[in-house]
Amino acid sequence: MEIKPIQKVHVGEQVFQQMKRMLILGEWMPGDKLPSENELASLFNVSRITVRQALQKLIALNLIETRLGEGSFVRTLEVEQSLDRLMPTMYLGEKTNIQVFEFRELMDVESVRLATKRRTDEDLERMNDIISHMKKAARDNDSHEFAKLDLEFHFEIGRITGNPLIIKTNAILKDILEVSMDDVIDRMGYKSAIEYHSRILEAIKLQDSELAMKLMREHIEKNIDYFEGRVE
Repeated sequence: MEIKPIQKVHVGEQVFQQMKRMLILGEWMPGDKLPSENELASLFNVSRITVRQALQKLIALNLIETRLGEGSFVRTLEVEQSLDRLMPTMYLGEKTNIQVFEFRELMDVESVRLATKRRTDEDLERMNDIISHMKKAARDNDSHEFAKLDLEFHFEIGRITGNPLIIKTNAILKDILEVSMDDVIDRMGYKSAIEYHSRILEAIKLQDSELAMKLMREHIEKNIDYFEGRVE
């Protein structure tokens, strides 16, 4: 991931978000020393104060640590530690993608069961709109926008459940789920996601919870098979 010069709009937040994304993507790995404030300021084309503010936010998230006289370093965190602090976990590569799929299978299959029972006509309209925008992103070959909408579809199912624990858990893990979804779409393309989302929406519309759960499980297990090399 190449560092991009920051446009002068909400500069501090842009620096923070880009650095956080680099950490999640594993561009800076646990134990790595970050560039100095001066180097980061030059790379981002911002002031040292702006860089320092971004670093302080990352420290607050327990993603990095500052050692007196040495500089800033990426912290080594286990998934369990991150969740205990209600913070996003570090991205660790292929293994983490499988862990994300396993989590999503547990979360999304049950969420779609509840959503099927509780959905309203307005909910169906919102989900249909998301799929329509996914199709447009696919036509435009905008994989990042497609991935964002794909995750939004799953989050919408969580929202429809009305369960605050499901909704909050999705929000807590938003960063790692976004990165994972970007990777999934980059590798697998658009067709499978659009097909499964359309079929899942139809099952929700019919309030067929068993079918909706079956399709959601198939959808996620297909991703797992692909990443474990069982599907070409």
